[in-house]
Amino acid sequence: MENSTGLLVLIFVIGSILTGALTLIFTKGTKVPYTVALLLIGLILGGIERFGFFQNFMPIISESMTLVSNIDPHLILFVFLPTLIFESAYCIEVHLFKRIFSQIAILAVPGLIVSTIATAVLIHYLFPWDWNWHLALMFGALISATDPVAVVAILKEVSSRKRLETLIEGESLFNDGTAIVLFTLFFTLYTSGQSSFDIFSAIKEFSFVVIFGLALGVIFGYIAITIISKVFNNPLVEISLSIGVSYMVFFLAEHVFHVSGVVALVSLALMFSSIGRTKISPEVEDFLHHFWEMMAYIANTLIFLLVGVLVITRITLDSPEYWTTLFILYIGIMIIRAFSVSLFIPILKRIGVGITKEKTIVLVWGGLRGAVSLALALSVAQSDLIDKEIGDQILFLTAGIVVLTITINGMTIESLLAYLKLNELPAAKEETVQKAKASVYKNIQDFLPKLQNNEFFKEVNWSNIKEIDEYKKLNYLNIESKDISKEELSIEFRRRLLENERKFYWQEFKKGYLSEDATHKLISAIEEALDEYPTITPRPSLEEIWRIKNIEKGKTSFLKKLFNKYSFSNLYLSYEIARSFILAQDEVLSHVEQIACSKEDLEQVRSDILKNKENAHIYTKNINKSFPKIIGSIQSKIAKRLLLNKERTVIKELLENGMLAKPEADKMIEHIENKMFILSKEQE
Repeated sequence: MENSTGLLVLIFVIGSILTGALTLIFTKGTKVPYTVALLLIGLILGGIERFGFFQNFMPIISESMTLVSNIDPHLILFVFLPTLIFESAYCIEVHLFKRIFSQIAILAVPGLIVSTIATAVLIHYLFPWDWNWHLALMFGALISATDPVAVVAILKEVSSRKRLETLIEGESLFNDGTAIVLFTLFFTLYTSGQSSFDIFSAIKEFSFVVIFGLALGVIFGYIAITIISKVFNNPLVEISLSIGVSYMVFFLAEHVFHVSGVVALVSLALMFSSIGRTKISPEVEDFLHHFWEMMAYIANTLIFLLVGVLVITRITLDSPEYWTTLFILYIGIMIIRAFSVSLFIPILKRIGVGITKEKTIVLVWGGLRGAVSLALALSVAQSDLIDKEIGDQILFLTAGIVVLTITINGMTIESLLAYLKLNELPAAKEETVQKAKASVYKNIQDFLPKLQNNEFFKEVNWSNIKEIDEYKKLNYLNIESKDISKEELSIEFRRRLLENERKFYWQEFKKGYLSEDATHKLISAIEEALDEYPTITPRPSLEEIWRIKNIEKGKTSFLKKLFNKYSFSNLYLSYEIARSFILAQDEVLSHVEQIACSKEDLEQVRSDILKNKENAHIYTKNINKSFPKIIGSIQSKIAKRLLLNKERTVIKELLENGMLAKPEADKMIEHIENKMFILSKEQE
């Protein structure tokens, strides 16, 4: 090649990113998913290259595509997979993930094993090629790994089905790990020429790589989070640590310890999104989330274009036997997917959050294949231990299935959601949305006369502004509930209030008004309250914290001094929780009347909130009487933290308004944040 490898890779990356940006522009407002559009573009570019157009007119583009078509499959796994898995697992709502983990585990382990065996049976008896059982099982494992990118993206766009999103995404995260482990096992058996298969050794090996991978992710996650907790508001350090540890964990798991890198990454990311969420500096958390979101977007852009180019430039296209086998396989894996999911439906209905018939259909049809399957197929095709003809067959079938599932399933999933009425919000949630919309319109109606009387808008022809008619369509005081039970409305009403309370705590944390430990305890209490039927009161976990502290009133003078000496941090935490809890109840109370679904619920919820406030106030009064000096110190520390945060906020506002230059503002903010960091360590 005339040009260096680095330059050719750079050309492909730059071209892919620009193509991705243009694709986003042109697919906006259409029903074509972004990833599907990218795949089709990749196929077109690969086809143009295959017919020699780029070679004749743009040789540097041709060289770049030739290099890409011969990419090392391990590069796909080691470069792209850590980004995609970490981002996906980090964005999962941990509390919901815990609730449905049993369902995810069943689909990802026994479900994938069933798919692998059934696919192997299909291959062994219906394929025209003489593949032995080890080879058939190896292919069954690699083709069973699902990629939900297109499906989850559409779900997020057209509806708010968080449970279904988490189930599909969670299954994919873990079945990727299961598929890679099974693939490695059967690849080794096939290439070593072993004729027998010891199922107990296989179970032992599988358990080891999964459990050890899980432990590896937890250990490195704990170390990384501990280091991050020692840093205060330094996005460069905190984000760099998250990148470095994710890639390091995957490399160590796969290359050094030979355990499941996927499982290690998932456990690492879940550590970051659970206990790590409050250890990351409040100002950095949003930045970290958006950074990983951008990384995943770039990785997906590169992967789907890469898949399209690879499929056309690498596979055989002129064999009728290959094409016939491919279509048989596509129909077969769809039937197998339906069978493997349906087999466990009786269990799935009774555990986790249950599952409906409609969601089962989406789960089956949403079993797309993607980057993991293709990377494993490429590793087979490039292996010297496997016959070239077999490698080409596996690559053709895998690439074909990836293209067919992404195009056919991916492009029809939105229509399927519409047919199943899963593209709509649940009726009770839609009711709250309509109330919120009506509230917005009412506020605009109140604002409109002021705007019309403004001297700068005297010449406006208000009758030509169509939006004004829209604002009058919803009457906030007269919204009728149709075909929705009182219980559904009541549940959604309470759920909205609890979500509002949770949001309040995160906002307080991000402003620096709430410590990480207090935030963690309060968020945990909210998540407990959201389980099953949303509960406004009681809050057992918080009351337990306060009850323990009240016991100390009866201690002798000596024990009380001892208690005072060693329990300052616990008292600080419990007092801070009580203070923020009371503020949160006031915040929630301000929204009750606005979204209440009935007078009965309005009065009941208002009573529950007042009871919450009363319980917290009783605790603060009792602890004030028992430990007035300690409470004085605690209140002083809280006041100092609030003042420092206010000082920092004012400096940032002056900077934004141009009243301070950035270098001077940065120095002032750094000085304040050093004080805040020292103060936070005094609380531990």
